[in-house]
Amino acid sequence: MYCGVDVGSTNIKVLFLDDEGQNLWVKSVPSPRRHDGHGVVTEGLELVAALEDLIIEGWRAVGKGKPIAAIATTGIGEDGLCVAPDFTPRGLAIPWFDHRDRAEAGILKASEEGRAHTQINFGFSTAAAKWLWLRKHRPDAVRGNDPWVPLTDYPAVWWARRAYICATLMPRTGVYDVFTRDWIPELLRKAEAPPLPEGLTAGTVIGTLHAGPLREAGAGSVNTLIVVGGHDHPIASNAIMRLDPLARIDSIGTANALFAETTTPTSTAATAGIDLSLPVRGGPGISVIGPIEFSAPLRQAFGDDAAVKAYLAQPVLPGAPAAKAPTIAEALADTGEHRHRRVLEAVSVEARDFFRAMKRVGIADGPMYATGGWARSRALMELRASIFGETITVLHEPELTALGAALFAMEAATGSQPDAMSSRATETIAPRSDWMDAYAQWP
Repeated sequence: MYCGVDVGSTNIKVLFLDDEGQNLWVKSVPSPRRHDGHGVVTEGLELVAALEDLIIEGWRAVGKGKPIAAIATTGIGEDGLCVAPDFTPRGLAIPWFDHRDRAEAGILKASEEGRAHTQINFGFSTAAAKWLWLRKHRPDAVRGNDPWVPLTDYPAVWWARRAYICATLMPRTGVYDVFTRDWIPELLRKAEAPPLPEGLTAGTVIGTLHAGPLREAGAGSVNTLIVVGGHDHPIASNAIMRLDPLARIDSIGTANALFAETTTPTSTAATAGIDLSLPVRGGPGISVIGPIEFSAPLRQAFGDDAAVKAYLAQPVLPGAPAAKAPTIAEALADTGEHRHRRVLEAVSVEARDFFRAMKRVGIADGPMYATGGWARSRALMELRASIFGETITVLHEPELTALGAALFAMEAATGSQPDAMSSRATETIAPRSDWMDAYAQWP
């Protein structure tokens, strides 16, 4: 069996694949959190213990007594912690969505060093801003020569006893240049960065499973490979790109993340206002990520997720296209009969505009794929296809990120790329002709 682990903001997930690349078992449980007086945080070994319990549960259900061949981890991008020489965490990982470091992010953005690197979108979610906050408020968490590793990579670091950072997570720090493929010395100094370990590409084997609960239970052995995964959206998108390397991905969950890769970025890529990263498998070019709020404005408009689900469960969204493209603020302020549709139009327009920005930085007009929890709504997909003006292929895979990690684990163990995606359930959603003409008039 091959195991994919997804360290999510809300839930952690574990998925097992068989030798044919088909799902054997998958389960999701809430991410372990504690409160540090400012907000929720994660303790690294508590996360590892929760994942080990979940892996052992799945192995006992479907493992048939054979140890797992390989494990790869993927997940959130900006959370992290420093590790001592014995790989125990020095402090607690602040989640990417925590705003405590907003002032530090502003300092970085306004600094001479920050202004010199317009391709980096400094914000409260970047690791660099959190390092500055920790230096001021939790100096013991970033002391000495202890290397910093992303929380996503930490379970693998612990299991293999080797510090590293996945290549797709290096740009999430805010101190890495995707064009020169190197850390930026002046930003490292400005952010008072802790030491950073070696960067490794997804699919790299970093070692084998160290002694611990997984080996004691029989779920793993001394031969179980520990494999690099990386940032969740790119890893999930890479699973789709196994179907078509030119795919553009519209991932719609709590946040809406748009993803694509190009080997020929344009000269405007550094100033497009979108997040730039490295290709998942390495090599030339860049990847482009468009992070957009999705669930938050919908909750504000509808009240809660249950009301959103009920509305999106309709066969077709009621009402007609707005006369002009609404902004999110305008849609939320709308008191008309179809204000809910206006909010959905507004967030979809933001996605459309990000795809246009992607094209300006060199992303080809490849086929459009959608995935994520909200992609299950045919009504929403028809709306987005009509606003985008193109057909969308929806991939119905409940835990695509964990699957993407498991595929890298399988690839590392077998030495070949598995053909595990062609049998996955998909649905093709075409634009509605009665809507598309109206949306085509929007600028």
